[in-house]
Amino acid sequence: MPSTFLTFRTSCIAAFMVILLTTLYACSHADDPVTGTWKLPGEDITADFSKEGTVTLSISGTTISGAYRRDNENNLLVDMGNGEQRIMLSEQGNELRLSDQQNDTDIFLRLETAQNVDKAEELFTRGYQADQCDSSIVFYSDAIMLLEGIPSESEHLARAYNNRGICHEKNDETDEAMNDYNKAIETDPRLEIAYGNRAWLYDKLGNRPAAIVDYKRAAELGYIPARQWLSEQGIGTETGK
Repeated sequence: MPSTFLTFRTSCIAAFMVILLTTLYACSHADDPVTGTWKLPGEDITADFSKEGTVTLSISGTTISGAYRRDNENNLLVDMGNGEQRIMLSEQGNELRLSDQQNDTDIFLRLETAQNVDKAEELFTRGYQADQCDSSIVFYSDAIMLLEGIPSESEHLARAYNNRGICHEKNDETDEAMNDYNKAIETDPRLEIAYGNRAWLYDKLGNRPAAIVDYKRAAELGYIPARQWLSEQGIGTETGK
C-alpha cells in the first residue's frame, strides 16, 4: 500500500509540474512587452508576436512563421527557420529591431504608431506640394502632432518643423519661423539646413554674430550654401574648408 501511495503521489507531482510549467510558459509570453503587432513605417512589412510564443512576419502579403522566447539573460530570441537570432526591444517597449545591431535603421513601431508615421509622411508631402503657405503650415502642423514623442522619427519631425518655419518666414511671421527653426535644431542637432535657415533669418533681422555662428555650424555639417555665404563674406569655417 505505501508503494502504491508513493507512485500515485509522484504521478500527481509530475502532472502538477507539467501544468505549472505550461502555465508559466504561457504567462511569460502573455506578459512579454514584445507581444502585439509591429510595423515598419513606410513599408508593407509587419511582425506579429503572439502570446503563445509564435511570430508571423508579413512582407507585402507573403507570410513567414516562426517562434520567439527569452533566454536566461532575458535576451529576446527569434527563430524564423534559420536558427535563433537575437532581436532588440527598446527599454520603453516602443521600438523593435529585428537584429541585435543598435545601429539598425529598420525600426519597427507598434502598429498604430507606425500607421501614424505613414500618415505623417503623407501630410508632409502634401505640405511640400501645396501652393499656399497657409495650407502647408496646416499640413506640417498635423504631421508634427503625429510624429512628436516617437524617438526614431526625430529627423522627420525636425524637417517638418524646419519646413513649417520656412512657410512662416515667407508669411513674414518671423517669431513663429524662429521658434520652428529652434525646435528643428533642438529635435535634430545635425539638421544642417535648419542652421542655414536660422542663420539667414538672424542675418535678415540684423543679428549678424548669431548668423555667423549658425552658418559656421551649417558649414561644418556639410551645408554648401552656408560655405558659399561664409566664403563670400571672407569668413573661414572651423573645419578649414
